[in-house]
Amino acid sequence: MNFLILTCGTGEGHNSAAYAVLNELNERGHGAEVRDVLSFRSERARKRVTGGYSAMIRRTPRLFGLIYRLGDLYDRSGLPSPIYAFNASYGEAVARYIRERAIGCVICTHLFAMETMTAVRRELGVPAYGVLTDYTDIPFYKDTSLDGYFAPTPAVKEELVRRGLDSRKIFVTGIPVHAKFTAAMTKAEARGELGIPAGEKVAAVLTGGAGCGKIVKLCRHLSRLNGVTAYVFTGRNEKLRRRIGRKFPEEHIRAVPFTPDVDVYLKAADVALSKAGGLSSTEIAVCNVPLVHLRSIPGVESANVKFFTENRLSVHARTMRRAADWTERLLSDGTLAEEMAAAQRKTINANAARDLVDTVLEDMIYDGFLVDAVHSRGISLGERDVQQDPAQAHLA
Repeated sequence: MNFLILTCGTGEGHNSAAYAVLNELNERGHGAEVRDVLSFRSERARKRVTGGYSAMIRRTPRLFGLIYRLGDLYDRSGLPSPIYAFNASYGEAVARYIRERAIGCVICTHLFAMETMTAVRRELGVPAYGVLTDYTDIPFYKDTSLDGYFAPTPAVKEELVRRGLDSRKIFVTGIPVHAKFTAAMTKAEARGELGIPAGEKVAAVLTGGAGCGKIVKLCRHLSRLNGVTAYVFTGRNEKLRRRIGRKFPEEHIRAVPFTPDVDVYLKAADVALSKAGGLSSTEIAVCNVPLVHLRSIPGVESANVKFFTENRLSVHARTMRRAADWTERLLSDGTLAEEMAAAQRKTINANAARDLVDTVLEDMIYDGFLVDAVHSRGISLGERDVQQDPAQAHLA
């Protein structure tokens, strides 16, 4: 079966979740592709929306928090959603693409995509699912109507029900992360691959796709910790990478440009410091690395911090000095660090991507979607055969 995974570049977490699902589907022999849903409106729209979001997060995070609160109030008012109208407006382009590519199922990792599919899915007769990538719901989910939703926790499922979604369509699987984060690799093996000395104290600093304010100030505090090497992930932010290189020429503050090996660095680390994105926080927890959350953006990030700290999966530092203090404590207090790692293992489902795909396939079989797909391709499997052996669903 061919799957289409629709994401949006307003935050790298949505893209990371999309590729985690893509990898799981590919491993099972399904055809799948990831597309930014805004590109169906226009490339200009995609760049304007994602660029505007990134600029707001970097420069005026409090404004984002205000917009989030206003959106919540508007959502509860019951008035028609202008966001839904915007995303429904390019639904026909998405529908045409789905028909041309013979897409059998659509999985959405962003609200915009969920709204677009709500506008066209009944016309298409193609099942569509939504994936939440934060430890809370967000405004406007009630405007969507899909075949299923994947929530990170039972509490978030309850939030969605209060928004008006059907509880029977909400599956609690956790947030999907790429299989490479779950792959077995010891700290010694990871350090050997990266050339990091075995006895070095390592802090991994994840700035996020949009960057993280005052990161240079954090590096200054970390540089004062004795015997600690900080690997600062600057992504594609060349300006930040060069600035760190100029200000900290010493070897124990190292700027790391965009790399596909973040999972290896995390498995090599003794502690991680990160903005409170739902996906990035989950990736760190899956790697069982003690986590210091940096100052969070009001809205979904503050909700993520609340979930992590209440479950003892992380600590929250409101200042960069405090973040360095927590780093030092976690590096020196083995008991505290291990208790946090144990809580991560207990609370976070490392196999969420697998469970999500299992649920989609089983749900489609139950509702007859896969049976119809099998018959439409002339494969001689009856409904009973398909239902008895869900593992063979990839034949469709």
